[in-house]
Amino acid sequence: MKADAELIPGLVDEAIRWMTPVKHFMRSATADTELGGRRIAKGDWLMLCYASGNRDEAVFEDPDAFRSDRKPNRHVAFGYGAHLCLGQHLAKLEMRILFEELLPRLTSLSLDGRSR
Repeated sequence: MKADAELIPGLVDEAIRWMTPVKHFMRSATADTELGGRRIAKGDWLMLCYASGNRDEAVFEDPDAFRSDRKPNRHVAFGYGAHLCLGQHLAKLEMRILFEELLPRLTSLSLDGRSR
């Protein structure tokens, strides 16, 4: 990363996927439906777990590995569709600037340990 600042946006997206800023969100079903073989009745409460969605094996190859070169990185850390966070670009900009300023000052930086 220190040698090539062009890699920082990938680092930002993977860091956001890895440690999702919003852990969950509650919704109520607007109609009777079925999802994953389970019936959901109109009015039922649903908890959307972003951290789980960002580790979905059907979406991410080796989801528990931290890979800043992950492409595409279709994480849902900032929501999706009509509920996409309007502040996501500011959050990514702040993280990008952090890494651009921090990395040149560090002699080393590495991940320690495995996902828990």
